[in-house]
Order: sequence, then C-alpha cells, then structure tokens
Amino acid sequence: MKVAILHGSNQGFFPRFYRDLKSIVESNEDNEVKLFVPNSGLNHRCVLPNQVCFGSRFNWHLHYGLFKFFGKQDCWSHLDTWDLIRKLKKFKPDILHFHVVNQCHINFPMLIRYVNKNHIPVVWTFHDCRAFTGGCPYFDEIKCERWKDECRNCPDKGGLYIKNFANTEWLRKFREEWFNKIWNLHIVTPSQWLADFVKQSFFKTKNVQVIYNGIDIDAFSSPSDFDVYGCYGIDKTKKIVLGCAINWEPRKGLVYFEELAKRMSSDYQIVLVGGVPQSLKSELEKLGILCTGRTRTFAEMVAWYQVASVFVNPTLADNFPTVNIEALASGTPVVMFKTGGSPEAVDECTGIVVEQCDVEGLLISIDVIISNPIKYSREKCLKRSHLFSKLQYKKYLELYHSVIGN
Repeated sequence: MKVAILHGSNQGFFPRFYRDLKSIVESNEDNEVKLFVPNSGLNHRCVLPNQVCFGSRFNWHLHYGLFKFFGKQDCWSHLDTWDLIRKLKKFKPDILHFHVVNQCHINFPMLIRYVNKNHIPVVWTFHDCRAFTGGCPYFDEIKCERWKDECRNCPDKGGLYIKNFANTEWLRKFREEWFNKIWNLHIVTPSQWLADFVKQSFFKTKNVQVIYNGIDIDAFSSPSDFDVYGCYGIDKTKKIVLGCAINWEPRKGLVYFEELAKRMSSDYQIVLVGGVPQSLKSELEKLGILCTGRTRTFAEMVAWYQVASVFVNPTLADNFPTVNIEALASGTPVVMFKTGGSPEAVDECTGIVVEQCDVEGLLISIDVIISNPIKYSREKCLKRSHLFSKLQYKKYLELYHSVIGN
C-alpha cells in the first residue's frame, strides 16, 4: 500500500504526527509513505523522511498576493499543481491523505480531476475549520455561524483579510462545489467538537471519524535530567503555573496570564514557554512572569511540564491542543477554558474546565488542583494520557485498509 500525504508546512505538531504515522504504517514492509509539500524555505529547513517538494518558492508569494487582493484561494497555482500531479503519477499512491492544504499552493479543480480520474480515495484530516468556511480556521472566538450557509460579510476582516474584496462567500461556494466532487472522501477530525461542526457543514453527507492526536507517552513520563530551577534561578518552594504555545498570539490567551499574575500571591511562579512578542516581554516580566522563549531541547520542554504544579491553557480558539495531553503524560493536571475540543483531553480527576474569559474561575481552579494532590495525582494524569498514545495512529492504518477495501 502506498500512501501520499499532502501538507502545507512542516511546523508545529505536524512533524511528530507525520513521523509517528509513517512509523506505524511502514511497520509492514509492504507499505510506503511519502510526504508531498510545497517548495518553501520552511519545508527546506525542516526536512522530513521521504519528503518530496513540488512547485517553486515564487508560487506561494504569487498565490498569496492574488488571494489578498481578490479574496480567492485554491484556484491559482496551475504550474505548481501540475508539478504535484506529475510527481504523484510517478509515485502511484493507493491513498491520498490531505492535512492542512488550503495554504495558497494548490489548484483544487486540477487536483480533484486527477484524483477522480484515477479513482484514488482521499482521507482528509481537518486540523481546523478552514476547509468548510470562507477562509477562517476558527469562528467560535467571534461567535460566527455564517459559514453554515453563505459566509457573507465576514466579521473578521481585520484578521484574515487585510486589503482585498473579502470574497468569503465566493470561496465558501467554491469549496463546497469542488470538495464535494471528490469521489471517495473520508474525513478525520482530532476532536468530537470539530466533527460536530463538520456534520453541520456542506460535508454533512460525508463519512466523519474522530481520531485523536497521539504522542509518545514514555518520552514525556520519563524523568528529565534538565534542571529548570538551576538554569532559570527559580525558588524550589514556589508552585509553578505553566503555559506553553509555539507563539503567544492573542487567541492563545496571553492576557489571562497577565490577569492571573496580578491576583496571585508570591507563592506562585507563572512560566510561559514559547515565543512571546518582544514588545510585551518587559511588561510581563514586571508582573513577575518568567518568559523562557522556545525551549532549546526536548528535555527542557519535558522538564517544564514535569515540575509544573498545574498546566493552564486559556486558548480562545483551538481544535485539540496537543499541549494538554503532553502535560498529562508528564503527570501534570490541566486547567483550561471551554474552547473547541480542549476539554476532551481531561476527566474529573485530571483537570478542570472553565468558561471562556473567566479569570476568577481560572484562579479558583488552580487553587483547587494544587490543594488536592491526591485527587489530581500524577498517576491519574498518566493513566488518562494513555488514551492519546501513538496507538491512535493504528486507527489511520485501519482506516486506510477499510477505504481501499471498499
């Protein structure tokens, strides 16, 4: 069985996702997985096994520029899509597995005609909502439901659209028309929350299956030898309240850590791991928040999870944040906002879910968890995390066989 995985950029959680999925699929020597990604600087800096680049670096800038001006996406990139199809024909996949593909590098009418002509089944993992909207990856933060019918008069023009005609209505209709032409499409979501939205979209007649993202439980549960206390000069008597994000953009809830810092006693130390805007860093440090930047090693990242008394995730828009299950696998309970599929990671003994924007609720929940170490124990967190182990990727292998069999 040959599986061709199509994705936009090798960043965030995807590299680990791909390596683990590839390892499971290729455990049978008769199977082969290849990754097809656009020719970009990022994909050249992070090269993954069996990676094939298609197109030119110039294409993305051209496609993105046309998108920004006309508000139309997924319909340009003729030459790059021709190059992708040429390379797919050479590989001859039995299954085409889409991931994040609506990123200004594919002409979907061309690709879908190739797929249908050659009767190649498609598995499409949705990591956000953009495939069934007029462009936005998340709409719950602005409480928008226009994606269900026309996506007209986008209320988030300041975010997605800067200078264009904001053709959200056109883009949604275009996607509805072409994506529903895929002759054999199976949709996977990493959360039940996202699956429920898919079933309300123009994909409602398609097969939808929930497969949670999986992680290497042993890698996070094994003791780390990185000394965060010594490296960062932290008093070992302090209770560490941890937050992690690749980049602390507004939707990740940075403002709520500021509010927590104003209300917490000196017994606590808030630590933020990840890219914090330089313009905000000095203000956060004045509040006593430690901003570490991105971790330099995996051992350091694991160490932060393990020394934390509680992990806090106040994200305002997300699908199924991997940081939640990484914290659990490190033995640390989680406090989170009721956002997207985030609550699906915990149960009553491994975390507390708080309504969005409720700072007082966050503060109370942090105290409840720290005051009840027996109820919210390391052992219970580890047990819960095994629901999200790398065994999740075996479900993809089962799906591949099922799709080919049908």
